Amino acid sequence: MKYLNICFLFLFSYYSFGQKNVMVNDLPEQDSIVYQNLKQQFAKYINPAPDSALIYVSKIKQFSLDRNYSIGIVEAPYFKAFYFKRIQKLDSAVLYFDTASKLARKYKYQRGITLSQNGLCRIYYFLGQSENAIDACSECLEVALEMDDLPIITDTYTAFGNIYSRQNNMKMAIHYYLKADSIHSKTPQRPDIIAATYQSLGTIYEELKDYDTAIAYFKKANDEFKKIPADVTFYLNTTDLHLGSAYYHKGNFELADSLLQKTYAYFKEIKEEGSLARISTYLGLIRLNKNDLNQAEQYLTEGFRLNKDKLFSYETALTALELGKLYIRKNEPQKAIYYLNQVLSNYNDDENTLLQQETSKSLSEAYALNNNYTKAYETLEQTYKLKDSLSNIHNLASIREIDTKYQTEKKEQQITLLKSQNETIEQQKQNQKTLLLSGIGIVTIASIFLYVLYRNRKKTNTKLKEIDALKSNFFTNISHEFRTPLTLISMPIEDMLLDETLSDKKRQQFTVAKQNSERLLELVNQLLDLSKIDEGHLKLHIQQGNVLQLISALSESFSYYAKQKNITYNIDIAQSSEAFWFDKDAVEKITINLLSNALKYTPENGTVTCKAYIENNKLFLKVTNSGKGLTPYELNNIFERFYQTNEHNQGSGIGLSLVKELVSLHYGDIEVQSIQNKEISFNLNISIDKNSFKNDTIVIKSNNKIEKGIPLLTNIITESDEEFKDSELPILLIVEDNDDLRNLLKQSFEDNYNVITAPNGTIGVELALEHIPDLIISDIMMPEKDGIALTKELKSDERSAHIPIILLTAKAEVESQFTGIDIGADDYITKPFDKKLLILKVEKLIESRKQLQLRYSQELVLLPKDIAISNLDEKFLEKVQITLDKSLVDPSFNVTEFSKTVGMSRMQLHRKLKALTGLSTTEFVRSQRLKLAADLLKKSDANVSEIGYTVGFNDHSYFTKCFKEMYGCSPTEFISKQ
Repeated sequence: MKYLNICFLFLFSYYSFGQKNVMVNDLPEQDSIVYQNLKQQFAKYINPAPDSALIYVSKIKQFSLDRNYSIGIVEAPYFKAFYFKRIQKLDSAVLYFDTASKLARKYKYQRGITLSQNGLCRIYYFLGQSENAIDACSECLEVALEMDDLPIITDTYTAFGNIYSRQNNMKMAIHYYLKADSIHSKTPQRPDIIAATYQSLGTIYEELKDYDTAIAYFKKANDEFKKIPADVTFYLNTTDLHLGSAYYHKGNFELADSLLQKTYAYFKEIKEEGSLARISTYLGLIRLNKNDLNQAEQYLTEGFRLNKDKLFSYETALTALELGKLYIRKNEPQKAIYYLNQVLSNYNDDENTLLQQETSKSLSEAYALNNNYTKAYETLEQTYKLKDSLSNIHNLASIREIDTKYQTEKKEQQITLLKSQNETIEQQKQNQKTLLLSGIGIVTIASIFLYVLYRNRKKTNTKLKEIDALKSNFFTNISHEFRTPLTLISMPIEDMLLDETLSDKKRQQFTVAKQNSERLLELVNQLLDLSKIDEGHLKLHIQQGNVLQLISALSESFSYYAKQKNITYNIDIAQSSEAFWFDKDAVEKITINLLSNALKYTPENGTVTCKAYIENNKLFLKVTNSGKGLTPYELNNIFERFYQTNEHNQGSGIGLSLVKELVSLHYGDIEVQSIQNKEISFNLNISIDKNSFKNDTIVIKSNNKIEKGIPLLTNIITESDEEFKDSELPILLIVEDNDDLRNLLKQSFEDNYNVITAPNGTIGVELALEHIPDLIISDIMMPEKDGIALTKELKSDERSAHIPIILLTAKAEVESQFTGIDIGADDYITKPFDKKLLILKVEKLIESRKQLQLRYSQELVLLPKDIAISNLDEKFLEKVQITLDKSLVDPSFNVTEFSKTVGMSRMQLHRKLKALTGLSTTEFVRSQRLKLAADLLKKSDANVSEIGYTVGFNDHSYFTKCFKEMYGCSPTEFISKQ
């Protein structure tokens, strides 16, 4: 039987972060020491006491957030993923590895991306999702190769080997293992990575029945683990598990039993059920060889249950195969047929042909034992077909040939390299003698001259750099200092403006104060941008999107201001649905600065024109305004920092200087033209071709489709990128295009809810379908997709129809409220609103959903009309009911099959059932089975074991345990009470 190693995964977190030359550590020395101690404590507890390790994950997160330490913000969900991996909650582990990967991209932490994708690769591997595992490993390897990060590259090669080994593609597996080993040979890696490779090679040779070589590799793995300066009890026990299996296959049952009993006790103590599942299986096999069939059945049944509970499909298949063979020996063919059919129909996800062949062969025996000779013949015929179709991949001689060639080639390379090095050294010595005498005189004279020149230049350059650095630091520091008091000023103003009792006069005063605080913040941000440009720290973040529609939306926002000044405002933006590559923030700042500048200096009854179009992968933007024009001197200095054409003009002279810098950074040109007493025109073009951008530009990849009419910007950051602080809290989605109001609402709810936010309806719908929140608060007036369209789309989708939606709007007319309620909104609040009232409404809506969940928990079976919130929910629950009626009593019925049947992803089904019933998918299926069992116990004369098997429980003790947890008494006690 083949079980690939996982032990080093937990150790990986101990070594991986904090490596030199990965990212500059911006923590003060004392904070850095504290942070390293927190990570060491996590590593200390993750294996023996994972719940204690989780405490340190929370401390790491809070420590990093308090100091805005980006590496720690990435590491916190990464370590939390290891916690869930350790306690075998693989779906949660996937979520947190994915969260860490997203945050690593957000903070541009390359090593964080590789480690998170490596973790995803291995989780997908255990879930039997080989394609997802290969994709994650490929992404990890791509970034690691760019970084030339040998530890990650080596470990990823090992992970690839594990995936192909599981698919029984031994040739590819050994290829990747030897690639990893070749790196170890040239540049020795950390002991945990070397040990992982040795474990994997040992597993390959165990599969090939070369047990002596396998045992040698496993012992070498333990030797490497012992070199690690940490508690390695967990890892030694994991390798001993592999040794035990190898000794079992070799026929040394006593030694195998001794090792496996020891590891069984250890993993039982720390509740590591994944390893327990494998050990139980092997202990069962040892009992089979001793002909102790009853104890063998006990161990194998335990292994099957644990593997099945942990969704280890391949391992479940192997154990089911052994149970089938056991029941053939016990002359119980029907049980044998059941378990063997489970292998072929439910658990061989990777379609391992060797496993199919062995299972078919045993199934043929079981049918014959059951006197079904037709089935026995058909199955035996299929066995021989499989045998004939097997390739030479699993041929020990072929694998040994590859290994031998590799070892020989490696030795020849070492000899050639050594010979080449010796020849090179001799040639260098000869050349040095020839050149030494002829060059010594010239070098001496030249070095004196160059030294004097260098010393003078160095002094001058150092002084200039110091002056320039002082200037840049001054602007940066003072700009940062402004942000804190500005924040403290703006927040109370926003709270006051939300107060409905505020008089019109005071509201006007606070509005003016808010506008000026925003203007001051804008100036501060511009200073920071200029400072970053000076220091070379401002980099483009290009992304794919509809740049013309972005400019169109920005230019439309100035229409009201132009109307107030009685200015004729013309917008001439070409229409296009094509997506190009550009920096959204840069284009926004360029457009807003040019338009606001034009409107500010245009006299009343004047004209402003904004024109934009695309030609030859370049964006052309022209902003023209009527006015007195500029003098030649003003034209020459208009883009100079802090220059103003008139000292009485409002403004700081920063905006146009920033525009020019951003245009240059975006590989473009800008020029200004002026006709005296007539008009001023700014003309610019920037590249929007991805190939134009340099390597140091940050490119944000997109898998999204570009839809017509939507200015898709694929890197919009929302709080959904951050991990939920408490998975038990309700999820609240806030959709609001006003940044200030969105942040204020987030702050109001984040203590009691997991809050995710979206800046428009398009992204709001995507996040709603991705996360299935418990409630949505949405503005009505938004760009791209408004709140009415969002509500209509979500309420007509079966996945999201149950979600309560509260709409916010500035429109107070009753007709507007009718529209919102008519399309399915659950409540409607007009702006300005009372924050306490909104919080109360949210609480009451979620509480009403919990009442429906409580009603379900008291029902005997699923009653759609009593539980459903909408017609779509009723249809969904009817679909669930049909699925349960068909498959509930089938022991093989699992979450994956359930989600496929109802047409949802596992997470969407989980969130939907959680919202309607208060139970996860697994808990829901179990509760339905137990309710059906309770009903049968009341009405049927069958015994407890028969009823347990009837409703889908294979294990009598497990059925009794679950029944007692739900009803507070055993099935037998339940019958006696009736």
